[in-house]
Amino acid sequence: MHCPPSSLRGLVVFALIGILGLGVGCSSSQPPGSATEPSAPTSSSGPALFLLYTPPNGGLTLHDARADEARTLIAGATAKPARAVSPSGRHLAFSYATADSSYLALLDLTTQQTQRVHAMAGTAVTYSLAWHPDQDRLAVGHYRPTDDGGRGPGGLQIATPDGATRDVGCSSVREVLHWLPDGSLAARTDETLYVVDTGDCATQASLDIRRMHHLRYAPTGQQMAYIYRELDYDRDRGEYVPDSSFVLSGPDGTNPETLFGDTRRARHHRWAPETNEVALDVRVEASGHRQVVVYDGSRPTFLISPDQTTADQVYPRWSPSGNRIAFTLRGDAAPQAAVRVQGQTRRLGRVDGAVWGWLDDRSVVVPGPDSVRVQSLNGATRYTHSAPETLLHVWRRPAS
Repeated sequence: MHCPPSSLRGLVVFALIGILGLGVGCSSSQPPGSATEPSAPTSSSGPALFLLYTPPNGGLTLHDARADEARTLIAGATAKPARAVSPSGRHLAFSYATADSSYLALLDLTTQQTQRVHAMAGTAVTYSLAWHPDQDRLAVGHYRPTDDGGRGPGGLQIATPDGATRDVGCSSVREVLHWLPDGSLAARTDETLYVVDTGDCATQASLDIRRMHHLRYAPTGQQMAYIYRELDYDRDRGEYVPDSSFVLSGPDGTNPETLFGDTRRARHHRWAPETNEVALDVRVEASGHRQVVVYDGSRPTFLISPDQTTADQVYPRWSPSGNRIAFTLRGDAAPQAAVRVQGQTRRLGRVDGAVWGWLDDRSVVVPGPDSVRVQSLNGATRYTHSAPETLLHVWRRPAS
């Protein structure tokens, strides 16, 4: 709508009078911060973070770092290993146990509301999780371990954030490994890998995996990595000895490629986000140290040159962009968290085991013996919290 200049001048004068009058009127009619006005948080000195963890005295706890307030989400709960964030970043799937049962739930990371999607009697239940590549749908495998460590009674289901679940219809498959790009599921029994249809569990492919251990799919679903273990006869020792190799293959086990043999003692392989790059730590014979190596499909490359290595490098953890790797430096002194930046190794302080992960590409979450810390890449501590029993997840507070 077009207004003449005289009208505009009138509107400006009226607006100024209104603003000044409003300030006087508010101060005379009611005190600031009354119930009719939204109040600011009582404390905003902390960073905009949430932490989900179990404290030493039990119970699943959600901590708001900005307000420095904690609330118990599930009393008496202990954390179980299976947990995974949806591709949208909106939902965290996590498993936990109470005194007599095991559960799987979804936490909305924006609203902090939980939705239980599965429950099973007994605390020894094992869960496995695989999110759809680009939808908020979750494949859930569950079973009770047998006395000899096998996969006992259980099943495979599809769950959604609204709490709805659907049985896939598998009679023997108990563990899900990955939701493949074509919509099928990679799942397994004790001895066999199956690629199955999500509608009726119809088998599309199968593979004997009795000698394949620690199977992990690339996020793209185009490759998988595993440790191939067999027994070889050692003539000098007169006995069979384990022989383990690190192998990459297609999603159904085709086209296997051995990257490292038994002498390298390959461990802790991790895929980069959204690519087919894989990082792991291996033994270097010349120095005896373990070193992080990255394979991008062409050739393995050491994260740090062997002639610059004075301590073990273990437990690689990719940043969200896949451009950086955090790891643990393990030498004569206490283990240190570290990250490689611009050709330099930057130490981030003492770490208890492995770096938990990355908050973003410039912040690393480091669990220590007495606290969990958010460290910047220059070593500055951005936030610290007393050490939990188990840290499930750390994420930024959504913008309000």
